[in-house]
Amino acid sequence: MTWIRRRWRASVGVAGFGLLGALAALVAVGLAEPAKWWSTGIYAFGYVNGSNGPQLPPFGPLSNVDVWTVAPQNAGTHFYLLGSDPGGRDLLGLVAHATIPSLELVAVVVAARLVVGLLAGLAMGLGSRLVASISDGIGSWIIGFPYLALAIVVIEALAPRGKEFAFVVGMSIIGWRDIAVLVAETVERVRTQPFSIAADAMGTGGLRFFQLHVVPFLRPVLTIEIAFQASAVLVLLAELGYLQVFLGPVLSLVQQGDNSIPIITQLELGQLLALSRRYILYKQMGPVLVPAFAVVAMALAFELVGTALRGRWRFSR
Repeated sequence: MTWIRRRWRASVGVAGFGLLGALAALVAVGLAEPAKWWSTGIYAFGYVNGSNGPQLPPFGPLSNVDVWTVAPQNAGTHFYLLGSDPGGRDLLGLVAHATIPSLELVAVVVAARLVVGLLAGLAMGLGSRLVASISDGIGSWIIGFPYLALAIVVIEALAPRGKEFAFVVGMSIIGWRDIAVLVAETVERVRTQPFSIAADAMGTGGLRFFQLHVVPFLRPVLTIEIAFQASAVLVLLAELGYLQVFLGPVLSLVQQGDNSIPIITQLELGQLLALSRRYILYKQMGPVLVPAFAVVAMALAFELVGTALRGRWRFSR
């Protein structure tokens, strides 16, 4: 049974890292487009190869289009691997350019959760009743309050001080306690071990004890938790975007016939999903499915990596 579990753990890890590698390759392709304006310009219509007349965007996947600007002016021919948004912009390029700032935001939020959770968890694990009471009180309050609503309230309240700062605080306030509880449980478990009691009797305490006996147990636990936290923050970012809470300035509008179609002006994965309901209403599924798949794939990849690391640590003890 142990051999089967280890093979399963290895397969999960390979799948996770393989998915991350495939996504990184797609992002690299999107970022390496010879004309970066395919992700930033606005295009009014195009002539798809094989068609007799102009076609309004969004263009379908695997379409080769002779694209024209609003001027109108010919912008050249472009191959849309994953299709375009209603502004004629390449979806692969959009997602690629949106992935970088999104992952940067995820990294900052995970780091903030980790720092706060680590400090609070160490204090609780070392017997601080004050921190434990505060953590329990905050935990009970957060459990009884919808986490999305809490994040939105905090972000909107802090937005005047800077959207990036508001997002980091709002997305961190609902995730640090899980790390704190995990760290506290680990520290308490280490302190009850025979080697810990012997070390304390021999006078090894304070920072030296923490470095020698606590850090080796915390390192794998936190490494695993970072992967799961990254997945959770990505999903939270997409949920906030769908609820119209996103980074960036006000959306501009592009006129297409009788419809006024909003266009994302600052690329970020959550913001790409902010117009999902409108796109679905107009039956434009490409601009919804491509960024949604990117978020799901990245979140799943982090989950698989975390699961593989947790299995490796568990079966190697």
